[in-house]
Amino acid sequence: MPKDVLIDCDVGIDDALAIMFALGSSELRIRAITSVCGNAEVEKTSKNALKVLEAFDVRHIPVARGHSQPLRRELYTAGYVHGSDGLGDSNLPEPTLKLDPRHAVDLILHEARQGGLHLICLGPLTNLASALVRSPQLAKELEDVTIMAGAFGLTPYGFGNVTPVSEFNVYVDPEAAKIVFNSGLKLTVVALDVTTDPSATLTRDRYQKIAAYPSRGARFLERISQNVIESWGSFSLHDPMAVAYLVDPTLLTVEEFPVDVETEGVISRGQTIADRRPWREVVEFKGRANIAIAVDGPRFLTTFEERAIRNL
Repeated sequence: MPKDVLIDCDVGIDDALAIMFALGSSELRIRAITSVCGNAEVEKTSKNALKVLEAFDVRHIPVARGHSQPLRRELYTAGYVHGSDGLGDSNLPEPTLKLDPRHAVDLILHEARQGGLHLICLGPLTNLASALVRSPQLAKELEDVTIMAGAFGLTPYGFGNVTPVSEFNVYVDPEAAKIVFNSGLKLTVVALDVTTDPSATLTRDRYQKIAAYPSRGARFLERISQNVIESWGSFSLHDPMAVAYLVDPTLLTVEEFPVDVETEGVISRGQTIADRRPWREVVEFKGRANIAIAVDGPRFLTTFEERAIRNL
């Protein structure tokens, strides 16, 4: 039986590829998608979710717009990576699909109450934190939550991409991340520690081979990621790796740690901390999470290519 998932995301390039990955994987059934501000303003990320579904003639999945601002911060976006439209300046046509009239938080709570829901969060955690504040029992209603967030320093690649210690999704809304980490959710975190592993990176050579494949997935990949590949020379598949954990958990090695998020610092704003000490005398962290500490990069890339490119 496929796992029922709801994908909460700030649809930029890698979020779009993650949705494609989920659409092409028989192990998953997408019950809904919710949008949040992050890579771009929520108006853009909401439209982008519709654009992805429309590109693959998927019309039955509801998409609901979520928060337009972090809980307490001014919005910080990533147009320098994802382009002015959030999808690599691909200038895709306006979607004909319409948004669900419900707010993302309402949709998350509704779907969780139906039971059997696995939540995947690929952007700032504003929607999930708001849902937990409104309904603390959500932590018990969800099967589990997998998030792409953080940089824990558990591998040589676990450093920040906004500050030296802070990953983008957590940096945008650290207060929301702190609520989520301390909520008691059954939480798995796929962080920069594994998503930036060179063995799992989409290089220019592999990108060119994938883009040449005769499929809608390949054409869509090329259209939205061409500028990033040309500018950066390679591309880390951050959000698809979180989806990969739901598709095949053996692709990642995870280990449980006490966790928390720094909200008071300047340079350390949004730092995610895993307590690796064998003692807990000074600071006792309330939260716990399974954190990915290793990835089978070649097998991950092959799985992504099979599902997101060859199956669509």
